[in-house]
This record gives sequence, C-alpha cells and structure tokens, in this order.
Amino acid sequence: MTLTRLHHQRGLALAGLLLVLPVTARAAGVCETERPEWSPADGPMTGLDELFHIATTLPGLGIIGAFTLALLGGRVIYFAVAALFSGIVALGLWYESRIDPTGLHAAARDAGCVGDYDPAIWVLAVLCLVALGALLRLRLRPPPT
Repeated sequence: MTLTRLHHQRGLALAGLLLVLPVTARAAGVCETERPEWSPADGPMTGLDELFHIATTLPGLGIIGAFTLALLGGRVIYFAVAALFSGIVALGLWYESRIDPTGLHAAARDAGCVGDYDPAIWVLAVLCLVALGALLRLRLRPPPT
C-alpha cells in the first residue's frame, strides 16, 4: 500500500466520522431543544398529545382566538383570518413532518419526544375548510331586505 493511498483512506474515514458526529450529537440533544419539558418516563408522544401540545402553543392559541372572534363577531374578515391562520399552521406542520429539511423532526420522533403530526394537520385542515365555508356562506347570502 502506498503512502498516498493510506492518506486517502484515512481522509475518507475522517470525513465519514465528521459527517456522522453532528448527526449523533444532534439526535442526543434534540429532545432538550425541541421539548425540554418532556421526560422519557412520560412515554413516547402520540398524535393526540401533539394535537393538545400544538393547541397550547402561540399559533394554536392564535387560531383559537381567531375562531372565537369569528364566531362571536360573525364578520367575513374574521372568518378569512381564521381560515388563513389555520391553513398556514397546517401547511407549516405538513412541511416540517413530511419534507423535514433539517432531519430534526425525524430524530425527535425516533427519540419519542415528538409525536405524529397527522391528527393536528387534519384538524387544522378541517378548521380551515369550515372557516372558508362560513366565509363563502356569509359572502354569498343575499343582503337583508
């Protein structure tokens, strides 16, 4: 074996180690950064747990507030805002869970600190469609005589 070939093999091994090292460090600390309040003693998160978790975050509370305002106010613009909020959050969750450009979601799901986003995505999509239906109903109804 020549000296150049040995350096090449050692360089490949070092490059492989450098590629694997950030992934393992990221997987080890993903739950501390993503869900610091989660404990392995709680068990893995489920889709229903994720739905309740998302409902208590700032975007979830914004959607609840928008729907409350829309139902109490009854104006077209309030339903439009509620549909927009729920649609944007549903698309964001879909992007994070399906596309996952950073790999953090998959690492967190493997660790158990993040559950399946599908129930939350479906609930938000239905809320978006309900708000759009109410918006169209209010917009297309004949004016009072």
